[in-house]
Amino acid sequence: MFEDLDWKSAFRRAAFAAALYLLFVYVMSMAFPESFGTSSSNLTSALVVAVIFFFLYAPLFAFTERRKRRRLAELKAQKKGKPRVKTTDRTAGESGTEDEEAESLRGRHNPNTSRKKASRRRRR
Repeated sequence: MFEDLDWKSAFRRAAFAAALYLLFVYVMSMAFPESFGTSSSNLTSALVVAVIFFFLYAPLFAFTERRKRRRLAELKAQKKGKPRVKTTDRTAGESGTEDEEAESLRGRHNPNTSRKKASRRRRR
């Protein structure tokens, strides 16, 4: 579940989000000092909230980046004409032969139709 996560970029994005929050609080405290105030207790509470945002957003960004990378890999494989790339393995009881056979005949002449027509002609 936690493999292939890019924590470095996730921490960078989370730090940017927390810094953006702190910038918003600073701008609002300068624009509306009576509502937001500039006391040290408000600044420390803003820092605590920013740290909480950082630790909440870091895993969220890591999982979304991994999902985006996997989706782009699937799209690239589809554009190249390769079969669909699965991220999970098939179970032992499942077989993909019917799906593969249907995929190989898609868009082509059905080989079974000529046999049916020939057998009908012989019966007459």
